[in-house]
Amino acid sequence: MSIMKQPQPLSAESSTKTEGLDDALIAAIDVGSNAMRLGIAALDEKAAPSMIMRHREAVRLGHDAFTAGSFSEQTMQEALRAFEHFRRLLDHHHVSRVRAVATSAMREAANGHELIARIKTHTGIQIRIISGEEEARLIHTSVARHIRLQDRFALCIDIGGGSVEVTLCDDGEAVSSQSFKIGTVRLLELLRHGEDFPRLLQEYLDGTRKKLREQIGSRKPDFCIGTGGNATAIGDLAHRMLQTQSPRSIHRRELKRLIQRLNSMDVATRIRKLGLRPDRADVILPAAMVFLEIMMLSRTTWLHLPEASLLDGILIDMTASPDYRLRSRRRTLLAWARSLKAKYHVDQHHAETVARLALSLFDQLAPMHRLDHRDRLLLEVAARVHEIGMYIRVGGHHRHAAYLIMASPLLGLSDEEKSVLAQTVRYHRKAWPSHEHEGFRQLSSELQRKIWILSAILRLAIALNKERRDRVRLVRADVGARHLRLTIEGHGDMLLERWAVLRLRDYVRKAFDLKLRLED
Repeated sequence: MSIMKQPQPLSAESSTKTEGLDDALIAAIDVGSNAMRLGIAALDEKAAPSMIMRHREAVRLGHDAFTAGSFSEQTMQEALRAFEHFRRLLDHHHVSRVRAVATSAMREAANGHELIARIKTHTGIQIRIISGEEEARLIHTSVARHIRLQDRFALCIDIGGGSVEVTLCDDGEAVSSQSFKIGTVRLLELLRHGEDFPRLLQEYLDGTRKKLREQIGSRKPDFCIGTGGNATAIGDLAHRMLQTQSPRSIHRRELKRLIQRLNSMDVATRIRKLGLRPDRADVILPAAMVFLEIMMLSRTTWLHLPEASLLDGILIDMTASPDYRLRSRRRTLLAWARSLKAKYHVDQHHAETVARLALSLFDQLAPMHRLDHRDRLLLEVAARVHEIGMYIRVGGHHRHAAYLIMASPLLGLSDEEKSVLAQTVRYHRKAWPSHEHEGFRQLSSELQRKIWILSAILRLAIALNKERRDRVRLVRADVGARHLRLTIEGHGDMLLERWAVLRLRDYVRKAFDLKLRLED
């Protein structure tokens, strides 16, 4: 293969400039399990992206990743050639910024990082491996651009080659997402030698049905949304073969008919009669069957198929302002918190009171703790969900709450942030942070410090609403050289709240290295 000479470095999101263009174009690369895709977009006067070119390379990374657990040299060479072509296209269009992400095949292959390093060396393009939750968040960003989700409860299903991301969307926000290892390429590799593929697929799906039911819950979605290359192909085929009303939606009974038609053809026939690419003709049947299975589990009758994609979501995310990203992240996390409060029957009024008091303390103590807006958001979410463990058992509910948070598929948080959130809730009562506790011990000293600070503020806020009496209207904090002085205002005697706050003197001293005083 040819190796390009002295490639211009393009990082996971490069800021390299091309003279005279100044970010006129941006690009995104999706390194999937069934193919690799490049999208180049122009920015309008509001800096919103509009796709002007798409290019697809049929490199099936999932074949090696899901059978051998690592990429063969031949597959890596194919991937390198694909990225060399991407690089030529980027240079030809004078693209100044690019973000490249990889999903399940690269996540699972033992030598995935080796391939990433070789691509960076040969082309200058840096690939970032993203989690299933981040993949779902970006796809939801794209879906929201095409479908009105406000006042709706919807189920978004993104079928890739290695995994299926199922995201619950409530009133326009992605509440939760879970990744299932039932992607089309993975299913083909596992079941390709079976004579009765539909029957084998149904048996294989038995292992995921319980988790899918648990995620979907008892509430019936208004509709399902399908994304990915197979979703678009299914809509187009149904419109052409079954004369459906639109290629952008399909009824469940029509999907059943399409599956019957596809199952009656072998792959060669699908290529010849339906005009499908070879790498689409073999995976479209399992994709349609997975869509149908999830529709039946969720009791929905319509599957909407917008022209939304991970590639589109990356481009939108690249152009979002930091302030927009923060607001979007907050909306997503608070929607998740609301869903947990409803699911685990949390006292909503108490949670909101604790959140109000905690955020007031956080803001007043900012010069001392030097934490940022991301930590403030973690504190707000912790205050709103700290009682979810009571649903399992009142005794030790702080530990149960931390477990539920760690077990929840959370959009918008890194693994580190998720751990900080869980540990902050873990230490809102009872035991102090300790290296005897594994969840705390395995974190860095910087994150441990955050947990001490956030949990101390959360404890103070809970104490200020002791017995849920709603006596405290506001709290004032004054930080001196050696003391933290709190003044509380409200109605009634507030003796119980003052007593509860003073019981935290030792905890506050450990967290802030200050003596706590409660002013009259």
